[in-house]
Amino acid sequence: MTLTLFTRDRNGRLSYYTLHDRQPSLDGLPVLTSAWRVEGGRERERRYSFSDERDRDRALRRLFTRAVRRGYTLLYSFDRSGIGRFGGGPADAANAAAAMDAVVRAASEA
Repeated sequence: MTLTLFTRDRNGRLSYYTLHDRQPSLDGLPVLTSAWRVEGGRERERRYSFSDERDRDRALRRLFTRAVRRGYTLLYSFDRSGIGRFGGGPADAANAAAAMDAVVRAASEA
């Protein structure tokens, strides 16, 4: 899963914020990686390890909501439908997309 968000600052420079779980940790624990950069700058990254996938998913929602409240807008999202924790095929992928839309709406209204 990958979520990329963006915003512009007062000077018009773009800032990007990405959340992904593409790289598992060496010890097999679920990992969430956040990366951010300002246009023209170097990317910085932070990795979070969790004891189970439920904790990782909770942190993902918290970080995503926090970014939207800071003014970021969703630019791109990707999930391998039918594979991984959303693994129920197109119907589950549609439900996950609808749930993420609800999170975006709720965060932008707050």
